[in-house]
Amino acid sequence: MGDVDKVLDALKVHIKKEIVDNFFADRVYVEEDTELLGQEVQDYAKGMAGLGRRFMALYQALGAKDACAGMMAVLKLDPWPFYPEYGNLSGREQLELLQDIRRRGLTAFRRFRNLIFDLYERLQQESVTLHEAYAKIQTHLRLLNEDIHKFNLSYDFGLIAAQMEALDGGREECMTGGLLAPEREELSTRMRFKRQKLTEEQLPPPPVLPPLTEIQRKLESLIERIYLPGVCCS
Repeated sequence: MGDVDKVLDALKVHIKKEIVDNFFADRVYVEEDTELLGQEVQDYAKGMAGLGRRFMALYQALGAKDACAGMMAVLKLDPWPFYPEYGNLSGREQLELLQDIRRRGLTAFRRFRNLIFDLYERLQQESVTLHEAYAKIQTHLRLLNEDIHKFNLSYDFGLIAAQMEALDGGREECMTGGLLAPEREELSTRMRFKRQKLTEEQLPPPPVLPPLTEIQRKLESLIERIYLPGVCCS
């Protein structure tokens, strides 16, 4: 073997190694990014669970279904978020929703008013945080699917096999081991990444809640209407 042949063989090995290295590097990147998306979805689900508990605490503080209906009318929310879950709680579990909530005010009415305001402010802030996380996940999902599409186009198994065979003078067995066309296609399909999807059940959008300053007058009026004997507890 002459010097030129040795150089060509070394170059072929380098090219094949680069193809394989790039393939595995890009594959690992997509796999890790997919795992990261999954973690973001899990974190979002925990945030939604926390939001749900905050809604249920608000329902418990309001006390009566009519009061809850008035609150949801002010917020223009229908169906009521997490209300079925609230209804499934035992009486003891419902009471526990407010056990760690600090009450402020010198009179029963002021304590009630401040309780509703405090719960809503925290609820609205958590909703804003979840909307930001929701948008981030949607963007991440779109970019990941773009990378998946690019990977599947760049690393088609049939194309890689043809490149390897061309480098080795068309000897098919060097890359594929004599695989038939259907077997090649099956392997190529298995090597591709599937496009990622998130259903509304997996990623439910958080409810849109206006800042307290936008609804404070309506909420004040509602609190005055519902704070009557037998409607809410002091």
